[in-house]
Amino acid sequence: MSLDSDHSEFARLIAQHQRSVQGYILANVPSWSDADEIWQETSVRLWLEFDKFEPGSNFSAWAIRVAHFEILTWRKKASRSRLIFGDDLIECLASEQGGFASPHGDERLKALDHCLEHCPPHQRDLLSRFYEPGRQVEQVAVTMKCSVDAVYKSVQRIRRSLRFCIEHQLQHAGVSS
Repeated sequence: MSLDSDHSEFARLIAQHQRSVQGYILANVPSWSDADEIWQETSVRLWLEFDKFEPGSNFSAWAIRVAHFEILTWRKKASRSRLIFGDDLIECLASEQGGFASPHGDERLKALDHCLEHCPPHQRDLLSRFYEPGRQVEQVAVTMKCSVDAVYKSVQRIRRSLRFCIEHQLQHAGVSS
């Protein structure tokens, strides 16, 4: 393959799969700005390693795997932040990326973002405390002056509410969940 055809093929593939890779990144980091930074690094890495991509194989899966490693690199750099997801959660999300790498993954992410924006501040606070790496549920319960069971039940209700909201948003947008 010539350099010009490499450029063309890379541009075509990156344009075709950009949303699913960005969706994966956004699902694994706490903010849009962090996701943008990781997307930029992922794009550079994809270009630098494009000669390792096997034509005809699944570009999206390959790109998401590269993004996964860029997320881990970003985590190490940003380890002082409170809202960094743990490696085990990232690994779990990577293995279950289906929902966000699907054809409607971008719509699901937009719906999640919308639902989180409309979530009451005390619920967002509970979620950030609950998912904070290294924090035990017992610590969350003490901080919030409630029982461990109450924390689990509250998080379960918030998840159910978010799931309902996402499904409603997708139906309203005409997307099947």
